[in-house]
Amino acid sequence: MCRHLAWLGAPRTLQALVVDRPHALYEQSWAPRRQRHGTVNVDGFGAGWYVDRPAPVRYRRAQPIWTDASFASLAPTISSACVLAAVRSATPGTAADEGAAAPFTHDRWLFSHNGRLQDWP
Repeated sequence: MCRHLAWLGAPRTLQALVVDRPHALYEQSWAPRRQRHGTVNVDGFGAGWYVDRPAPVRYRRAQPIWTDASFASLAPTISSACVLAAVRSATPGTAADEGAAAPFTHDRWLFSHNGRLQDWP
């Protein structure tokens, strides 16, 4: 079962939202509490945010969040008032690449879901 975070409020850095908070997504990737299916969320991660442009910005990887040195470097420098992030525990039968890691985008929309969408291209 993937874990998701949504933030809408005063601008915060990705570091503050995804890494530093108690039981943040970063920690939940290897030590999730009350997870009903699976034991870890190490099959990918992603973060998306809005800045002064029509489409959201997105950063995703098909690896555990703690192994990505680029995210560790970027997270303290990126700030937004609207953030969506997730750590992934792959659903059986889904791809193991970053294309299956949330968040997803369509035009100006940023979204996340848990599980599988049938017939999604």
